Amino acid sequence: MNYGYARPVELIDSMDAQEQKLAEHAEKLYLEDHNDNKKRTQLNALLSAMKAGDTLYVTDLFILADSTKQLVDLVNTASAKETAIIVLNKGLSIDSETSLTFSASLNLISEFQSDIVKFRTRLGMTEASSKGKQLGRPKRSDDNIKKAIEMYMSKNFTLDEIKKETNISRATLYRHLDL
Repeated sequence: MNYGYARPVELIDSMDAQEQKLAEHAEKLYLEDHNDNKKRTQLNALLSAMKAGDTLYVTDLFILADSTKQLVDLVNTASAKETAIIVLNKGLSIDSETSLTFSASLNLISEFQSDIVKFRTRLGMTEASSKGKQLGRPKRSDDNIKKAIEMYMSKNFTLDEIKKETNISRATLYRHLDL
């Protein structure tokens, strides 16, 4: 039997887009309703239901696993059950008969880890924004910029003196002078 697995992930396709891709290949879909990597009830149910000869379809590797160790464990579980995993967006088929070359394996693991880092970063930024935290570098004080411009225009201070007094760099000062 062909199964599909999806979970909501902000970094990539929406659940609807994942479901559409999976529906073309899978007879039964297992869909998580949250993106919490610790509670994968649907994935656990899917792995329990799979039997020899079955195929699991996912759109991306990081939909399936959140770490390299978790991915290795899932691939080993699939191999032990004599099932296949197909990653649609990568055109990758992992089964007991397929052996990946060493360089292809390293590239996949590298890409997977990069995707995980991007996902976790984006997730952290979203959580911080929802809590009202300001993202990015804090803005310079308008008072300090005004003071730096006044000091510069008076022609009585060097750029080093202006920087020491206002903590405004030369580049920031010139950028505001150009405005």
